[in-house]
Amino acid sequence: MYSRKKIIKYLILILAILILLVILLTQVGDIKKIINVFAQGFNAWWLVACIGLILLYCFVYKLPLIILVKRHYKNLSFKDLYFISGSEFFFNAVTPFASGGQPFQAYALKQKDVNLSDSTSDLLLNFLAYQVALNLVSGVCAIVFFNRLHSEIDNFIILFIVGFSINFLIMILLLLLGTSKTFGKALIKLISVICKIKPIKKLVGDKTDSITQYVNDMQTAFKNMKKDMLTWFLCLFIKVLANVIYYCIPFLGFYVINNGIDSKEFFYCFALTSFSLTTTIWVPLPGASGGVELAFLVLFKKLITDTGATDPDSVAQSGMLLWRFLTYYFVLLYGLVDYIIFDRGITKELKLKEKALKENNNESEIVEEETNNTLTTDNNSDIIE
Repeated sequence: MYSRKKIIKYLILILAILILLVILLTQVGDIKKIINVFAQGFNAWWLVACIGLILLYCFVYKLPLIILVKRHYKNLSFKDLYFISGSEFFFNAVTPFASGGQPFQAYALKQKDVNLSDSTSDLLLNFLAYQVALNLVSGVCAIVFFNRLHSEIDNFIILFIVGFSINFLIMILLLLLGTSKTFGKALIKLISVICKIKPIKKLVGDKTDSITQYVNDMQTAFKNMKKDMLTWFLCLFIKVLANVIYYCIPFLGFYVINNGIDSKEFFYCFALTSFSLTTTIWVPLPGASGGVELAFLVLFKKLITDTGATDPDSVAQSGMLLWRFLTYYFVLLYGLVDYIIFDRGITKELKLKEKALKENNNESEIVEEETNNTLTTDNNSDIIE
């Protein structure tokens, strides 16, 4: 499904995006000042703390899918599921709208003899838990800090509202698809009508069958969820916890460059991180590249100015680079390692199965040959007699 050539193409794309980001940064800021910020105030111990936090996030984030699959397939090893779950970090990071993780995970679970309907249901429930957790955390942040955010970045607030609305509508759409057959049928009919429009049909083809399958899968997933609500709520809690860990990283990140934010502003810093991601949910590039960096700079500049930094622009840009490296490029590489480990394990298993099959075939051939020889000998004896 994902050849090595395709993986290399993905990595080249991400490298190109990184280069463009650096070029963009040199246009909007002074690269020498950014380097100077790191040179004068770099703290390795705080960096270790940030890396520890992002690794903790990666571990916690993986757990819900492992829990969901383990309900039905207790024989599957934690290690295999751990790497399958972690591969999402890579495939989501290199595909537009983070769309590549689930298809690969379904493929990977199939390689471990997980029924396709079971894997699809578990992946959808895992995605639903993530989506609800995302909206819960960002919703609380918006309620608590909306007035302050509106007063500090008045012209930017509309982008946050658009991003938050898109995210919220995705969650509502998932809930309606899973709980209402009427809504599901209406959506299928709407897609069928849209796909008959010639320009759209020519561009994307007829997606009626795939949407129908998705609606059926979502409704099956909800039926499975109703049978074990406690497990799903546990997964939801873990996803919320993962988001909380993730949103704490910028607060520590500014201590890495010796421009720490006052502890009184911890929750606002937490909220700004949530807003940075929520605002740019609609950006179609992998990792919402370009949009998320701009959102971070706009949102954090005022907070950094309040800390008394002599050059808030350079400090905000340095903090953004560090945050982006840890939460995107580091996590991307982390997911790639998980994918490689899983891929090598599957390749090794297939080779062992092929070897065992070949040995069984050879043994069968030997037994068949010996049987034939015995029959030939017996026939010759009968002729002699």
